[in-house]
Amino acid sequence: MDVWGGELNFEPRLVRGFLLRRKTMKQVSIAINTTGNEITDGHRVIEIAAIELINKTITGRHFHCYINPYRKISEAFIAIHGITEEFLQDKPPFRDIITELDDFLSDHEILTAETKALEFLANEFELHRVSPQNPSIRRNSKKSSLNDLLTQSTYNAFCLARENFDLESNDMFGALLDAEIQADSYISATNNEIIVESLTDLLEKIKDSNPNDLFRGVSDRNYKLLPSLFRHTLDDHKAREQKMMWVFKAQARAYLERLPENEIQWLTLAQHHGLPTRVLDWSLSPLVACFFATQSNPKKDGAIYIYEARKYEREENINIGKLKEVTHFLPSHGSKRLTAQSGVFTIHPDSQPEFDTPQITKLIIPKSKKESFRKTLSKYGVNSSTMFPDLDGLSFHIKSQNNY
Repeated sequence: MDVWGGELNFEPRLVRGFLLRRKTMKQVSIAINTTGNEITDGHRVIEIAAIELINKTITGRHFHCYINPYRKISEAFIAIHGITEEFLQDKPPFRDIITELDDFLSDHEILTAETKALEFLANEFELHRVSPQNPSIRRNSKKSSLNDLLTQSTYNAFCLARENFDLESNDMFGALLDAEIQADSYISATNNEIIVESLTDLLEKIKDSNPNDLFRGVSDRNYKLLPSLFRHTLDDHKAREQKMMWVFKAQARAYLERLPENEIQWLTLAQHHGLPTRVLDWSLSPLVACFFATQSNPKKDGAIYIYEARKYEREENINIGKLKEVTHFLPSHGSKRLTAQSGVFTIHPDSQPEFDTPQITKLIIPKSKKESFRKTLSKYGVNSSTMFPDLDGLSFHIKSQNNY
């Protein structure tokens, strides 16, 4: 169907119905053109394109529209996108397409190369006093670009793929082409991300994994492999770490029957009790990782990172001050929880806080599948009472069993 100079296009009913019935990972790649650079100068959106992806596959369903902003377009921007005020004279204002756009974006994850696109869309919705269904384009929401969501190596692969697709486009341009190239580049760059639909599917994907492989479950698939110490907005991580550990050591002694024997044991103890550290939790068990990937964040897809670990370092041989690369080790200062979770740790140097290596694969669990994963895991004895073998874990498990 035509939508004022663009189209809201749908795949044949049987294909689209099959994709949507699976209710898995839904994304949309968007691109826009505007009258100028700054929202604060009153600049507006004049073209928007959105391409739908289901399970990282372009479905053929897309939204594309030109918009009359009823204001002048910067000459510099006309030179970039070629859209003139004369061309837009018979195009609709944003208020006439806002409902269709809102329904199209709905609950999809939005993929965009620049957060400015989200900011411009948020501004348009706010100007028309409409609260969008999609939280990513609400005025005060946190807005993330692909650079924020992807690891550095994956983002580099995305940029390279986009550059190659741009060269193949033979000087064609427009928001719809930009959105399609962006979607194709994203798919190409994230070929190490595999969607799993069930626990059986997950186990099939990892059946040939090595016994030394490590697994880490995250409730939001966009969470990076970054220890809690480095998630602070300020950069003085080392000074903050020294201060926190000094206080922790001074006051934790009264609660301990046995004191840690070295700095690594102190770190793993602090990590276990929730202090921000340079240590990251992993497990030798994929089921444990699956538990943590599905227990929270019901509105976000979860993920399981798989790391092909081979050489483990002895904790007594790790010198934090001389650490040059991410190192994995088996902790000796254990606890009931650590044992139940088959816990292993990686420790990260200041020079490489985020773990990003080709030896990592990512299994994605769609948000709509989290509950079925949890129910199946519980049947196999993987639930809060076994992962947290204490009264807190038991109570949490009983509550979940009774829908609290």
